[in-house]
Amino acid sequence: MSSSCNSIKILVVDDVASNRVLLRKILNIVIDCEIIEAESGSQAIEICNNLMPDLILMDINMPDIDGYHTTLAIKKLVGSNYVPIIFVTANTEDTSLTQALSSGGDDFISKPFNARVLESKIKAHLRIRELNLDLIDKNNQLSNQQMLIERFFDKALEKSFLDERMIKYHLSSMCAFNGDVLLVETTPDDRVLTLVGDFTGHGLTAAMGTLPVSMIFFKMVQKGVAITEIVSEINSQLNKLLPSGMFFAASLVEIDIKHKSMKVWAGGMPDLYWFSKSGELKGEIQSNNMPLGILKDVQFSSATVDYSIETGDMIYLYSDGIIEATHNAEMFGSERLKSALLSHSENRFTEVLTEFNEFTGDAAQNDDVTLIELTCIDLQ
Repeated sequence: MSSSCNSIKILVVDDVASNRVLLRKILNIVIDCEIIEAESGSQAIEICNNLMPDLILMDINMPDIDGYHTTLAIKKLVGSNYVPIIFVTANTEDTSLTQALSSGGDDFISKPFNARVLESKIKAHLRIRELNLDLIDKNNQLSNQQMLIERFFDKALEKSFLDERMIKYHLSSMCAFNGDVLLVETTPDDRVLTLVGDFTGHGLTAAMGTLPVSMIFFKMVQKGVAITEIVSEINSQLNKLLPSGMFFAASLVEIDIKHKSMKVWAGGMPDLYWFSKSGELKGEIQSNNMPLGILKDVQFSSATVDYSIETGDMIYLYSDGIIEATHNAEMFGSERLKSALLSHSENRFTEVLTEFNEFTGDAAQNDDVTLIELTCIDLQ
């Protein structure tokens, strides 16, 4: 492995000066590196406390701290970082070699050693270290991306118009990031638009789709754009952006309490339930469209279904994480959800959620879970 001087640091640990001199001469021939010497285990630990080398050549028999315990201490210092330690020993007994590896050593070479074998071992372990550092760097980059997406997701939810008089919601992600989306905003003429959606998959990949959807939704709603144009634009952009096989099941609901009207576009989501103020089931609104992001503009239909509503009407939206939740191989199911909705009129949202949680119990969550209650009221 070629490298510029001082970029690779190799620590030679041996209490015998002649051994250190020999290793230095060989290393100067076979690899371009900076060589650091330690004549004892304690000195090696002190060096690693201040300047972590890229590789360590470790003697076993030393007067103060032997190579085994020195290695244990250094490995504790480096943690998950990979700093290879190669034991250089004249002791070829199996028990000694086993102890060398069990103490944290990564390899060993017997004295007297072959310079070419030493060279190949060093270069192999430095390559592994390079790959390890590259992986750590990529993981750090991913972690930063995750933090940004998590922050954006939180900000999108904060930006939503979540007046508790009109909306109750429960969002529970399967993992660190939620593939389910809830966005609510009002238009300049006081219509309230709610988008509930579910990206294919889970975690970071699914959550990344929140960014373009949120930007389009808030910008267009705040301008008072019609729901048909909003859903068309979201579909068009996702069709261009999403990889093959990924899509966005969504329901968009526009409530105009002044004109007692409701418009619904639904694609790929479970049916919506519509109740009157008195608790009567007024309708099950089916999701008859394809999910967003699948169809080209010329194939896509943004047509809404329009309804007349009354003050106090309630609309229930949910992701398939509700009905597909399982316990002992049994699904919660749409019929159980419908029955739960019909069984309660006072505090229906809370009671249904309680029934759902009692059903799932301690079962592991296998999907993102979303449940929304919209109440049609005049917020002025």
